Amino acid sequence: MKEGGLLNEKFTVLPLIPDPEVLAEQSDYTLRQLFHKKIRGHFLIDIKNQVMKEMAPEIVTKYYNLRMTSIEMVTGINEAPTYDICSIITGIHRAHSIFLSKKEIRKNEISKEYRQQLVTETIEKIKLRLYGSVYFRKKSFIQEEEFLYYPLPYELFVISNKICDLLSGNPNISCLQLYYGVIYQGISALTLLGDNFWGTAYPLCRGAIEMYFKLLILINQTNFYENYEKFREFEVMQSCYHTYPNEFHILFEKRICQNQRQKSAYLHYGWVDEIDGYHKIAKQSPYSVSGIITFLKYKYTDKIPELNLLEWFYKSCHAYTHGSIQIAKYPVLHYFEISMMLYYIIRGTFFLLCKECKIEPAINGINMISVIDRDFKILKEQYDIRSTEKFDEYYHTNS
Repeated sequence: MKEGGLLNEKFTVLPLIPDPEVLAEQSDYTLRQLFHKKIRGHFLIDIKNQVMKEMAPEIVTKYYNLRMTSIEMVTGINEAPTYDICSIITGIHRAHSIFLSKKEIRKNEISKEYRQQLVTETIEKIKLRLYGSVYFRKKSFIQEEEFLYYPLPYELFVISNKICDLLSGNPNISCLQLYYGVIYQGISALTLLGDNFWGTAYPLCRGAIEMYFKLLILINQTNFYENYEKFREFEVMQSCYHTYPNEFHILFEKRICQNQRQKSAYLHYGWVDEIDGYHKIAKQSPYSVSGIITFLKYKYTDKIPELNLLEWFYKSCHAYTHGSIQIAKYPVLHYFEISMMLYYIIRGTFFLLCKECKIEPAINGINMISVIDRDFKILKEQYDIRSTEKFDEYYHTNS
């Protein structure tokens, strides 16, 4: 089909002042056509109408700016509530339908309990959209899945934005730059997931994991964070002038692990020399991520059980960071893995920050830890039963 063919063949041009009923019918027809490859049309419109019915008009206008200001007139950027709502509905429904047969999906679609669950979760996402879909690209670079509208990635994006808000309003937060490092890489990975650049999201997830590991060490020994900042400044100076500062040379000569002779490794991890008991635990390659992982697993495995899984994910990202793999056969596998990595990182970071700020982990009255734990459980159950046969059947069912 030629570009614009769908619009020319299936969509009609409305008069300047259309009849409201005609406008509503045409709007529903257009929405069915836009989403027809992803969700059953009548089911989508039914859920959308129920969502609108349960949300009072004043609530809708609270989360969607329907006013036409001079900015909207000049830029052409304005809100499209029904399209956004249908995107949310579609994302939630497709996420719940992974690995289900057509019969099972249809059974859900006629279930009163499932339909109400879908309405409730859609309204929940609408109440979070000022941290979420208001920032989403209107059209992704690669037109495939809209994974960013799936529940867990959507919620992780929301939490990341909330963390940025908290950081900008609290300049005296401990380990400030590490918090920013985790979230900037996390939200960048989510953005790439939304544009279907899956392979390029993995190196960012890898970087976010490394930042998170550093945060876990220093948040418990904040008196050594100043030393971390010193080495961060050394990195900036080396990058600018292509030479190591004199103070760095002095510290390098006095380094605890004399067997490690690479200045570049010490530049990135020399700050660990100040950490109590670090070198007694991380005896091999102490100035590396491997050394940090060894230290964390020894000290915090009981308190942070996901460390082993994050270590595995960190290593598995190698093929995307240094290899030639960019796109796998099954995009939904990328959705699983990227979402899981970022779940552990962003959830943990949000929990630490809320604890430091002495606030509840909530947005608009919604407990975000409970919400992401609920949706992670669903994703993890799907991930645990994955197989090539199930992936093949999934893409056959959705073709």
